[in-house]
Amino acid sequence: MRSVLFFIESLGQGGAEKVFSVFAGKSNIKFDVCTETDGEMYTSVINENCKHRCWTHQTSSQLRAFLNKLIIKLSLILPESLVRIFFIRGRYDVEIAFCEGYATKIIGNSHKRNCKKIAWVHTDVVNYPWSEAVYSSAEAEKSCYENFDAIVCVSETMKNAFIKKYGMADKVHVLYNPIDFDDVIEKSNEPLDFELGGGMKLVLAGSFKPVKGYDRLVKVCKRLSDRGYDFSVLIMGDGVDKPSIEALIKENNLEKTIRIQPFQENPYKYIKNSDVFVCSSYAEGYSTAVSEAVALNVPVITTECSGMREIFGENECGIICENSEDGLYNAMKTVLDNPLLLKHFGEQEKIRANDFSIEKRVKAIENFIEGV
Repeated sequence: MRSVLFFIESLGQGGAEKVFSVFAGKSNIKFDVCTETDGEMYTSVINENCKHRCWTHQTSSQLRAFLNKLIIKLSLILPESLVRIFFIRGRYDVEIAFCEGYATKIIGNSHKRNCKKIAWVHTDVVNYPWSEAVYSSAEAEKSCYENFDAIVCVSETMKNAFIKKYGMADKVHVLYNPIDFDDVIEKSNEPLDFELGGGMKLVLAGSFKPVKGYDRLVKVCKRLSDRGYDFSVLIMGDGVDKPSIEALIKENNLEKTIRIQPFQENPYKYIKNSDVFVCSSYAEGYSTAVSEAVALNVPVITTECSGMREIFGENECGIICENSEDGLYNAMKTVLDNPLLLKHFGEQEKIRANDFSIEKRVKAIENFIEGV
């Protein structure tokens, strides 16, 4: 068995971090993990299953806090090769950057060394090229990816986008995210801490950031409310855009229609008890939340984003609409006008959920790492 390192910047609330924690808990491969900080949402899972090294540590000590800031500052200004030597350390047969952006930059641009390098891409680099900001330009990001022996995308549409933008088709592969659906279903049976709203119940879960499209969701809800439709919306999450979305809800007098709750460690019990799961995003990679809704047999309304048609497969698990405000409006209006559609979608999801196997997905990743 070869020695393997995963470098992921954070173990916080993101989708890639959640997927990584599932893989770490289920994989038979023993590997080391390096992150910037400790004490995050999935840190304990990683510590239980891997040898984990982090650069900074939560502390009440002023000296330690100063050292933490110094380390982060140095990690941003030092050449990538020195960051690799001083902060990541160790020798490995395989080094994996498990998220685009900073992790990819450090592993890709550090000296070649006698190892194989793998980059994991969780975003659509054409429609949501956020990681370009980590580099000086798209050309610099492409140059970094050229240093990798293999590039993994988490959906076929993401793979096509990557090849369209950067080429390198011979070393771009697709491996689907492992999701522990048994755990999702078990947690979905827990009692609710608060009641959902009235009418048709729509639920969303995700960080409050522009790409999630919560601004246009509010506008759609205003249009539907003005036409007299009876529905309620619950959004679960935190993030920088939360105050602006709350202000937009108030401005449109939708406080009784749209409810916001903080990030929930167990969102599944609310999703299960809803009528529809909504994804209003401008762009996604391979949506873990939509996959989980399908596993819970909760009909989905989603904008056309990377990975959605792969999640649905050949089954009609809901509505994949045009990626626009009007597309979202028409899809939500369709189910409000025809609530019997939801039963059909739920039955289709029961069929589709049989195709999701965490064991197969974890094994595929293990085989890939061993074969690089």
